[in-house]
Amino acid sequence: MNRTTLILVCVTIGLVGGSGILAPNARAAPGPTLSIVSPVNNAIVGNGSPVAIVFAVTNFNLTEPDAGPSTPDSGHAAVFVDGGFTETSSTNTVVIPLPSGPHAIRLQLVMNNGSALSPDVTASIAVMVTRGPATGAPGLSIASPREGALLGTDSTVSFRVTNFVLVPAGGPAGVPNEGRIRVRLDGANYSELTDDAPLHLNLKDGPHTLTLELIDNGGQS
Repeated sequence: MNRTTLILVCVTIGLVGGSGILAPNARAAPGPTLSIVSPVNNAIVGNGSPVAIVFAVTNFNLTEPDAGPSTPDSGHAAVFVDGGFTETSSTNTVVIPLPSGPHAIRLQLVMNNGSALSPDVTASIAVMVTRGPATGAPGLSIASPREGALLGTDSTVSFRVTNFVLVPAGGPAGVPNEGRIRVRLDGANYSELTDDAPLHLNLKDGPHTLTLELIDNGGQS
């Protein structure tokens, strides 16, 4: 009687001990992650260049859409620009041509059939695209005539623009290093220039003051 009881107790302890050793070591597999390597958030993309997005994934295999069974550890990245779907990518680089202005870009990992993962895996950045340079202070100077020059009534003014691109009116406001030239004659608005062609003036006799000013698409200097 005692021997039978002892054997049963020993067997029970062995099972509990085995379960107790294995359970604490069990770990759920880490889920997929997604991060945007470049550009940095709020980057300025200059010279009208396409936005090149480099991203990294872990615990996820990038494949072409419909390349195999849909599982949560493989698929592709869906690309959204300003809230709208743009394209998919099965590589770590996406190149997107965008017009001037601010843009919100979001990447989302999806399975081969296009279904989102659960939980959702996304990464987002904001960028500003400009046709002008991304860096550098804009500059504007009058090349001719010189200060105090004596001119005829029909005169030509040439100027030089640096680190700034002249564009037609109508673009989004607040874009750096692109816009127009506002021309003021004797303190009043005279015209706006959208290219670097010389300015022709028809002047009345007498002294005049000419002012050129760089302004952005919103008309701000």
